[in-house]
Amino acid sequence: MRDVQLEWLAAEVMAGLPSDEARAAVQDLCAEVAACPEQWPAPGGEEIADDFGAWCWISYVAYAAGLEVRDVGWAR
Repeated sequence: MRDVQLEWLAAEVMAGLPSDEARAAVQDLCAEVAACPEQWPAPGGEEIADDFGAWCWISYVAYAAGLEVRDVGWAR
């Protein structure tokens, strides 16, 4: 798996999610996205992509070494 870094906003949102279930769902989504680099935007950090789980989402950019998650959300 590639490296996944949380940008400061995403880290703050993760800390504020309402439950361990919510944090686990976002972490699982990050792991799923990191495992599929062929679906990432072009590396370089200029193109933001969004990916969605059942109750959560992440916005991220890609670099050669992995992903930087810029924002996360929880809809429950």
